[in-house]
Amino acid sequence: MPVALVCLTGALLVFEGDLFRWEHKELFQLDPVGTPLSIGEAINRYQSADPPLQVNHLGVPKSHLHSFSAYCTEIRPEGNRGGRVFLNPYTGAFSRIGDGFSISHTIIDIHRRLAAGRTGQLIVAISSLVLALTCFIGLILWWPLRGRTFVRAWSRGQALDWHNALGLVALAPLIVMAITGICFTWNRPIFTQLEKLQGSPSRIENPVVVAPDPADRVSIDSVVERVQQSFPGIQITGIQPSNREQSPHAFFLNVDGRNLRVYMNPYTGEEILRTDGSGTGPVGWLRSSFGRFHTMGPYGLFVRVIWGLLSFGGTLLVITGVWISVKRWRRSKERA
Repeated sequence: MPVALVCLTGALLVFEGDLFRWEHKELFQLDPVGTPLSIGEAINRYQSADPPLQVNHLGVPKSHLHSFSAYCTEIRPEGNRGGRVFLNPYTGAFSRIGDGFSISHTIIDIHRRLAAGRTGQLIVAISSLVLALTCFIGLILWWPLRGRTFVRAWSRGQALDWHNALGLVALAPLIVMAITGICFTWNRPIFTQLEKLQGSPSRIENPVVVAPDPADRVSIDSVVERVQQSFPGIQITGIQPSNREQSPHAFFLNVDGRNLRVYMNPYTGEEILRTDGSGTGPVGWLRSSFGRFHTMGPYGLFVRVIWGLLSFGGTLLVITGVWISVKRWRRSKERA
């Protein structure tokens, strides 16, 4: 059941962005009246909310009709909580998606955690491991029946024939989805062990800044202007503002389809480091690449649709596998 649900919701999440924009179209069809908030003013608006919202990552609108999107930590005396909060740049009004039911968020929650919190997340990870092992075992079981698999499925059309044919088509993609999905859950322990095998770190450490005395910061709008001057015509897609004394601002840019991260000193407004996030060594390549191999997001709609159909193939494999088992159980019961 977990494998079937994860594969089904994975197929639906091919259209996650489109589904979210359709469901919450009010966030993407704003009435552009007046002067919109700048990036710095938007961050200040989050921080001055009641209760205050610490911005961990701010998504910059791609269009003047779109809202700001921020992953925030809500600071409360009884305990902090995280969430995604949207901000209308014209009215300054907040929208919290977590306050009500959301189809897209529910699908994501089922896909990642079976809507059961940390326990569900562990079940999904273990089920993904089982899926990968089952694919290998299925290949071994199919081997004696190899040859004319697709012909038998088309001409005879029994459940086992279709199961074998579908398994051959979806085998490699399902293994990739399962292994990369496991990396999302056990990211830290997996890559810690792989780094030990590699003998070196897999990614560049985030730079550290030295706060002057007094620790006066440059306005973030000034820093944004410097980034735009250094990368004319390049779109800023997101910002991780400096929330600690020694942490820099991190700017995310889309440069000809490639992601570039630029670190800026919050006290001087000067650039510290730029990186494409590729990491170092084969472990660094895997660490920076497994996410896009899991979703195939950067490779266009056609590739994502094919990937989603292959994910749905995992659900069909479960259904046909159950049907084959039921038929065998009935035959054995009739013989008895």
